[in-house]
Amino acid sequence: MKHIFRFLAAVAVMLFVACACAKEGTRRFEGNYTFKTGGTLSVRPVTDNSTDNSAELSDMAIVPESGQMDIVTTDKSSGGMIVTMNILGGTVVTFDAKADGSILTLSPIKRQVTLSPPNLSSDLLRPLADVEVCGYGERFENIIIFRLDYKGHYTYSGTEYEIVGSAVDCVAKMN
Repeated sequence: MKHIFRFLAAVAVMLFVACACAKEGTRRFEGNYTFKTGGTLSVRPVTDNSTDNSAELSDMAIVPESGQMDIVTTDKSSGGMIVTMNILGGTVVTFDAKADGSILTLSPIKRQVTLSPPNLSSDLLRPLADVEVCGYGERFENIIIFRLDYKGHYTYSGTEYEIVGSAVDCVAKMN
């Protein structure tokens, strides 16, 4: 019986140490990553009647973006972080972020994204959407999966569209 209690005590100590060593907060997310972002936006034409929500919804793909991401701590005690995304062939995007346990929340930013209408062969005709982007990320092993929320509008072929929903993910793999 004495051996069983010793064994259980040893197991309890090992579990406590394993849980105490798990990275949480800013330490969980810090690092350099390679990322790719892609997904679709749910859009609807803007009508003259601002209370009319009956316009047909359609999906519009965003042009995928990839590049290098750095996540650095700005304030360890509050969980403050900065996420920079250096997009290949594009611009740099910078989010203020907050790490809380196992979640990294991205504060909203304004930017432009390029859309990819179906059956369009020319890159010159792709519409640019003015969007506000926010979201959150969760780290699994050496990958962070960000779920991004896009809001905004754009004009295409003389019609103004509003973004009413999004299904956009960013997958970042630690280098």
